[in-house]
Parts: sequence; structure tokens; C-alpha cells
Amino acid sequence: PVDWIYKVEGRMDVVHFKDMGMNHENKQMMTEVGEGNLNWVDIIKACNETGVKWAPVEQDICQRNPFESLEISLNNLIDLGLKS
Repeated sequence: PVDWIYKVEGRMDVVHFKDMGMNHENKQMMTEVGEGNLNWVDIIKACNETGVKWAPVEQDICQRNPFESLEISLNNLIDLGLKS
């Protein structure tokens, strides 16, 4: 994702943030942002450097209450350096 963010610099105001991880059966699953396998430090840095204005959090399938999942994603993003 980082390469693409830089490739379209100045032409992308919105980047959808979603994450994937593995469950206990080693199968892919949707997870809260920051709980999966993406390099969020570099993704956030690229978004900040290229002028991305909006980053909606998207999680197609929640393993818990959707509002709890959203709170986990938000807290992870704040810890990773996302600026509002």
C-alpha cells in the first residue's frame, strides 16, 4: 500500500484503512486496524506526506461488538501516530 500511496501523491484524498490477520486456525480474517499484518507506521507516514485528508476505518466482519472494534482501531491508530 505504501508504494501506491506515493505513486498517486496529490490525487488521493481518501485511503480506506482495513486490516487482515490470522485466526487461531491459521485462516485469514478481518481484524481491527493495527492488529493484523500491515505496516501501519509506514502507511500513516505516507498518507501524512502525500496529503491524504481522510482515512475511514473499515472492517467488513467484526469478531466482537462493532463499536468495540472501532475503538480498538482508533486507539491503535493514535498509538501509531495518526494525527487528527
